[in-house]
Amino acid sequence: MRYVRSSEIREEGDHEATAVIRFTEKMEILSSAPLNGGHALTDTVFIMQVPHDYDGDYMTDLRSKRDQYGFPEDSVGFMTSAEVRYVFSTAEEVFEGGEAFVAATAGVTNCVEAGNALDRWDERKARSEGIYRRLIAGTINIVVVSSVPLDDAGKINLMIPLVEGKTLAMRDLGYTETGTTSDAMAIVSPPAADRSPFAGTGTYLGMSSARCVRKAVAECIRKRGESPETKDSLTMLAGAGIGSDMLWSCASALGLDESVRGGFEEVLRNMAGDPDICALVYGMLSSGMMADKGCINGQVEGGMPEVLTDGTLAIFLAGKISEDRGGDSTVDLLRMRPLREEDVREYAEIAAYGLVAGVVGYMTGFSDD
Repeated sequence: MRYVRSSEIREEGDHEATAVIRFTEKMEILSSAPLNGGHALTDTVFIMQVPHDYDGDYMTDLRSKRDQYGFPEDSVGFMTSAEVRYVFSTAEEVFEGGEAFVAATAGVTNCVEAGNALDRWDERKARSEGIYRRLIAGTINIVVVSSVPLDDAGKINLMIPLVEGKTLAMRDLGYTETGTTSDAMAIVSPPAADRSPFAGTGTYLGMSSARCVRKAVAECIRKRGESPETKDSLTMLAGAGIGSDMLWSCASALGLDESVRGGFEEVLRNMAGDPDICALVYGMLSSGMMADKGCINGQVEGGMPEVLTDGTLAIFLAGKISEDRGGDSTVDLLRMRPLREEDVREYAEIAAYGLVAGVVGYMTGFSDD
């Protein structure tokens, strides 16, 4: 990229570092950066690393970092708790003349699905601290440099492929989340009298920028060795509206009494974490959710593929758990349908029957013989 003079990491002691991007001339920047955010004209952008539990005066600290390195007063400054020396990544892309450069730092320990309530903070914090001990932290900072001069509308327009590229990077790595709670970005373009008002996903610049962002953010996360938080079968079913009391109702329908509930729940927890069992439950629930949206090939409008509701997969799931002793109990649950009055999707109900029937079969030795 002809406008980027350098991109480098300046290490500071054993743990902290600062990423610096210098331009060949003063560039127009529209950003959500803490230091000189909004509109700026500068030849310097830096991303300052802070401790994981940072609670300082961020403007004072950013100005201090700027002055430490002798950067100009108009520099645009970001902050991150990510280990900059490990995760700082860049990418360049040219598509049909649309040229883009991206620099990014990324960590996703505080990732969320945009619009969802921010809950489970104790669990999230514990997981984040565990990852941090392996030098992994949160926040996605993205700096996109356009070779095309952009007016304000064009700069804002370019934010769309930037955000979508970031989300695609997370999807590529298996995340359902769309970003973190503290993401920040900058759109950089050269000043000129003739500026483009368009830079969306249908433009060559938008395409090259999205590709760069997707590549750079994914590289940051891979460098960290981080992966999405996994869910066991019970967590997946809970997300579909089926809790532990409902699962016990199914077991009770098969004849288990309260005296063995503790044993049932212990076996259930053990089986729920088995990767084969998780894969089967995930397949049933995810396929069902896609069917809810009408996304299954050949699906009749408003209908559900029979394999998700006729018990075929439930019997297979039960058999997998109970070493082929779960068939009869699954059929019994399908006949009785103890959850039929509950407000859950039928495919989730059937998945619950398969899981419970397998556990009961494992405990009692139900057999097809």
